[in-house]
Amino acid sequence: MRPITEEKFESILNFLEEKKIDVLMITDYEDSRNVNLQYLSGHPTDATILINSSGETILIPWDVPLAEKHSEVDEIINPANFSFNPTLAIKDLFENRWKKSSITIGVHSKTTYGLIVKMKAIITGIKYFEEPIQITQYFEKLRSTKTEFEIKKLLKAAKIGNKIIDDIKDFCINNPDGTEKDLSLLVRKKIGDNVGSDVAFEPLVANSSRAHEIHQHPFASDQRFSLPGLALIDFGAKFQGYNSDITIPISFGKLSDEQNKMREFTIKSYETAIEMIEIDVPLWKIHDTAEQILKKGGYLMPYSLGHGLGLTVHDSPLLSRKPTD
Repeated sequence: MRPITEEKFESILNFLEEKKIDVLMITDYEDSRNVNLQYLSGHPTDATILINSSGETILIPWDVPLAEKHSEVDEIINPANFSFNPTLAIKDLFENRWKKSSITIGVHSKTTYGLIVKMKAIITGIKYFEEPIQITQYFEKLRSTKTEFEIKKLLKAAKIGNKIIDDIKDFCINNPDGTEKDLSLLVRKKIGDNVGSDVAFEPLVANSSRAHEIHQHPFASDQRFSLPGLALIDFGAKFQGYNSDITIPISFGKLSDEQNKMREFTIKSYETAIEMIEIDVPLWKIHDTAEQILKKGGYLMPYSLGHGLGLTVHDSPLLSRKPTD
């Protein structure tokens, strides 16, 4: 089943008409992943989807049986009939079925330049819509509101992640010599024990010597996790393509006055931000308020306050500073 609703799909056709785009092409392969493939078709990976201005959806998958199981499209084209070259399949569509002397293709900004050049060399009469960033931004906005279908999957991903919090607590209490890697492996196993789930991203595990880093490198080390001070773990569960994202701060031993102050200002900033979330409240104002609270304590926040969740871990919308462009 594809996540997109009929209403949103119809808005895509209106967008294509407005921009004078004959065919929208979304590709997802190892060199350039694009979750909009799954959003538009239900097919999880490794394929090209074409949507023409009449609303016809055509999928060219690497794995045809997988596409037959998961996709919801008008037609699946087997690339084996075109020497396993999707570009040749597209050429056949353009030249023998749609038969237009000139076709304008709209592509996502993630589409590789190599593919664009290859298609222009093989297919005569094609032009590209010259503002691919508009297509990217359009899909970000489209996916920023979730359907009931998507919300159910997000809730399931969140529940899987939340169940593991007790396992993390037990590890911290009963495994004083456990390493960051030990905790990372535990979280990965617990998530994998749930049918249809996987980690949303590589867990970030940091003891008190590394917890100040914005994104840890390596993700988890061989160091003991329970060093005195402030530690954290940042992890998420993926359920049928939809992601959760959970950060847990953890205290070991008696905290210093400065560490207690950091903890208090963080909690105040967090709780104030939660209370501000309301319809028509600009997200940048929530970010700004949280940041100002931390600044009063003498601290900086060199990152965005938060983000949406969906087929990517960082889906729109973004809770960040006020846009300046």
